[in-house]
Amino acid sequence: LGRLRYLSCMRHFDGVVGNSSSGILEAPSLHRGTVNIGSRQCGRIQAQSVINCPPNQTDIRNAIRKLLSQPFQETLSGIVSPYGTGGASARIVDLLKQVKLEGLVAKTFFDLPMQNVEAMK
Repeated sequence: LGRLRYLSCMRHFDGVVGNSSSGILEAPSLHRGTVNIGSRQCGRIQAQSVINCPPNQTDIRNAIRKLLSQPFQETLSGIVSPYGTGGASARIVDLLKQVKLEGLVAKTFFDLPMQNVEAMK
């Protein structure tokens, strides 16, 4: 689908089921729940919209039921992604524009003789 189509489609879904990082990163930002199956995303910071479950039929079925339940769906509008709200690039550019470059020491580079470069190969 590509990124744009995928994110556009996700707006029409009740949630994400699988073990993709998309369920951890993008879904919470779009206020969608995730059933995260297995341990692939273990150790990642997760929003409250992520339901972790072992990779077996009973647990997956129960997690999907929870995901689709009205009480759980009602919580999703208040979900805050632990990864922020976007716009980081613009904020970084704004900060860099404020940095004074005068007086910075330029790094000195030294060219190696070609015989040393050949020896590294």
